[in-house]
Amino acid sequence: MATIHLICGFMGFGKTTLAKELAKSLPAVRLTHDEFMVDLYGRNMSNADFYARYPKVDDLLWKLAEKILNAGTDVIMDYGFWSKQTRKQVQQKAKNLTSDVVWHQLICDIDTAKSRVLKRTDEQADELFIDETCFNEKLKQYEPITPDEGLVVKYHNT
Repeated sequence: MATIHLICGFMGFGKTTLAKELAKSLPAVRLTHDEFMVDLYGRNMSNADFYARYPKVDDLLWKLAEKILNAGTDVIMDYGFWSKQTRKQVQQKAKNLTSDVVWHQLICDIDTAKSRVLKRTDEQADELFIDETCFNEKLKQYEPITPDEGLVVKYHNT
């Protein structure tokens, strides 16, 4: 049975770097929400636009993940999954698709992550626009995985 890999970490933690490495080594198909959002709507959406459009892209990616898993290929969901509540919902959604669910928790120094994000925003026009204010505000929403969540987790220092 194919495995779904769920990447957990905050902006700049190296989620996409790990997801790309896993995609090559497993092999697997990597699904990245931010890339779809930028391709469809551009890189500089308001929060209201981003959150209004998020569910449609999310639904599409989960439908695609199901088709890929049913074809016998591993899937990597390169999202972030910042909150316990989100992870609880996603764990159930993933278990409905396959019995093999693996979480990957990235661990990174916040100053390093912020530096990476701001540099990426300045240098890569195909990435979501994230400034320091946005980074700091979103950081308040981030909760790393904790043992009480009962998830199968691989930890990665970046």
